[in-house]
Amino acid sequence: MFRKPTKKEWIYLLAVTLLYISGVLYVYTQDLSMSSLYYYGLLQPKGVTGEEARLIEIETPLSWNIPQVLWFIYIKGAAVLVELFQYWIVGMLIAAALVVFVPWGKVKKRMGTGGIGSNLAAATAGAVIPICSCGIVPVLAGLVEAGIPLGPTMAFLIAAPMLNIPAVFMTAGILGWKLAIGRILGTFGIALAVGGVLSYWQRRERFLRRFVKLSVTPNLPSDLQQFAFKIAMALSKNPGRLPTEKLAPGEEEKLFLLGEAGILDRDKDGFWHLPDVTEVSTDAAGACFVLPTGDMAFTFRQGMVRFIQSAWDFFLQLNYYLVLAVIIAGAIKVLLPTNLVVSLVGGEQLNSVLIASVVAILAYVCTYVEVPTALALIHKGMGGGATLSYLLGGPGLSLPSIAMLSGVFKPRVLTLYVGMSFLGCVIAGYLYNIF
Repeated sequence: MFRKPTKKEWIYLLAVTLLYISGVLYVYTQDLSMSSLYYYGLLQPKGVTGEEARLIEIETPLSWNIPQVLWFIYIKGAAVLVELFQYWIVGMLIAAALVVFVPWGKVKKRMGTGGIGSNLAAATAGAVIPICSCGIVPVLAGLVEAGIPLGPTMAFLIAAPMLNIPAVFMTAGILGWKLAIGRILGTFGIALAVGGVLSYWQRRERFLRRFVKLSVTPNLPSDLQQFAFKIAMALSKNPGRLPTEKLAPGEEEKLFLLGEAGILDRDKDGFWHLPDVTEVSTDAAGACFVLPTGDMAFTFRQGMVRFIQSAWDFFLQLNYYLVLAVIIAGAIKVLLPTNLVVSLVGGEQLNSVLIASVVAILAYVCTYVEVPTALALIHKGMGGGATLSYLLGGPGLSLPSIAMLSGVFKPRVLTLYVGMSFLGCVIAGYLYNIF
């Protein structure tokens, strides 16, 4: 049976639907390019070709007419949602498949809490798989719930939008191989640094719910699933917090495994409890935590049902962050459009690596759009190091991407990702200038 959405989830589901319909209807009624809407999320006149097709958008005159400005923010956000939605749905399906069909126990046994080898493999996988910074968010949720350690998960997150094969060849062909190689080295440096810190954190604190927000019951091995069901029932019949000696004497290591799976948490006094039980309202509890069913094995048909249920669960939990992200993107497109950045922030000041890194965060840039934008900025006087910082930060550190990631990671993980990635962009830019 599919989980019934909460009242808040119904609101955001309706908002997603209205935004999508609005974007398509606006393009149709204004006789704009439908392909540009779906390819780039742009409200673009028909007939634009070449690299310009990634940048050109209808004029949005800024004025003190607040209702008009708000309308353009809404409709440009709707256009971004139409482009993202197809990747969003694919991401949900990938996430659900990871949770249902990837054995959590085998992943845990093989990867532990991650390490240099796992982080490098994950960063390499991210560099090979072409997926945009926004579409990757539900995939990340699936990786975490499937038992992939946080270090490799974050390495994958950083590498996928910052660096993938099409982006490398596009960078080399348009901007030159020096910048392409700098982009490769910079991405791997940032991914391994952030992944290394998270691997250390996870070894030190084994409780998944201290790092992530979402919860979908992972595919636990049969013995651990039985144990989880027993523990969940025991905690539901008691005040909700029990020490090891009363909950499961002599089986503390199994309790820690459930903590690593996100099924349990433990307070500073050593009492075990179900995550978020005291922190969410009753009607939202289903969205934050799902008790293990106690089933050990399932047929293909049962697996497909769980697959669809998990995808639906992810979709409901993340819709708020999708709406938030596209509205932010719409506001950026209206208040700080790309052509304004290119025309006003050119010249000698854009040789500053630090300024270029800040611009990369503030100016909404989807993957594959950062290269033609960088070319326009180079023509305005941007230096090599600043260009590299912009190429690294643009796809991975935009405000809409950060907003969506806030639906998966708790504040300290998000702060680590943003802070170290930003610092990495700045360092990479300065090193490029030196060498």
